[in-house]
Amino acid sequence: MPLTLLILLIIGVLAAMITAEVLSLTVGIKKVAFRCELNMSLTEPDEVATITYRVRNTSLLPIGFLSFSFLFDEAVEVREDDEWLERHRSGGLFGNMFSFDGFLMPRRVLKGRVHFSLRERGRHRLGKVYIEVGDLLGFKTKVKSLDIPGSMICTARIIDSEPDISALGGFLGDISVRRFIMEDPSLVLGFREYTGNEPMKSISWLQTAKTGRLMVKKHDFTVDTDVAVLMDIEQVDKNTAERCLEILRTVCERLETLRIPYSVHSNGDIFEVEKGGGRAHSFDVQRRIGVSKFVKYKDFASTCRREAIAGRGSRGVIVIAPALDVRTREAISAVETATDIKACVLTGEEAANA
Repeated sequence: MPLTLLILLIIGVLAAMITAEVLSLTVGIKKVAFRCELNMSLTEPDEVATITYRVRNTSLLPIGFLSFSFLFDEAVEVREDDEWLERHRSGGLFGNMFSFDGFLMPRRVLKGRVHFSLRERGRHRLGKVYIEVGDLLGFKTKVKSLDIPGSMICTARIIDSEPDISALGGFLGDISVRRFIMEDPSLVLGFREYTGNEPMKSISWLQTAKTGRLMVKKHDFTVDTDVAVLMDIEQVDKNTAERCLEILRTVCERLETLRIPYSVHSNGDIFEVEKGGGRAHSFDVQRRIGVSKFVKYKDFASTCRREAIAGRGSRGVIVIAPALDVRTREAISAVETATDIKACVLTGEEAANA
């Protein structure tokens, strides 16, 4: 090859590299759009959730170097296989950081997903995202950080061990049997919207046609047995508080399974959930359990007094308390006396010694 041609070739290559480098410097980090979505807003400990991410180059020029990293909070556990973890885990001080490197052509999108779970109950921000954009030759880079959008609520675990809630089995069995025996379709007070828990025979097709929504007959309170769950929130140690919330979730799940309408009343930050059932009702209860910090706002006796007034009739009562002290016993006794119903009492005190 003639020397002159070789020199021209080298000059052309260098000119192309310089041009590409200059152009790559004009593609700022503002030209990178990042978006991610969660497949759920409410989860439970160790349940696998998914975050889906999309990184888009909005420029007409390629991005020579792109790196983005997830720095997850300590409560987040990434649930990917060993090969994935080996490939994407970042070393150094940040043990829960995972990086993705490459380049991105104009108007192209890089997308993927990460599976993870939460270790404990609560409302969690998931962490941060770091995006780094560099020039073609790696002489200059820019970095920006942003919070992973959204948050997740992790509700309490369901108690699997039967001894902790052994009193619940027979109690709910009695309520369920009494509920179906006492139903009387002739006592109709009105109509309400279908929640999914009522039997098909309760649907009023005439009212459904009039309103355009599924409507069911509303029976007299005496023939529509429901359960009131009373939650005593008192300042206790963390283990006992968590056990009480786990018991509350387990009780509500059992009532949902049996399709027994229930309400929740507390003297703290669980607040009040009106009688109902179904997916939306359960979601509301579990969300409140997830965000609760076990903060007390008033005395438990006042909650019980109000329930004693409202609870006359065919109604079951479940009390969940950290411990059975004198104060709690007196409050429960007031409810039992007014309603003439023996309450099912569940405590979380055994968790304190766990």
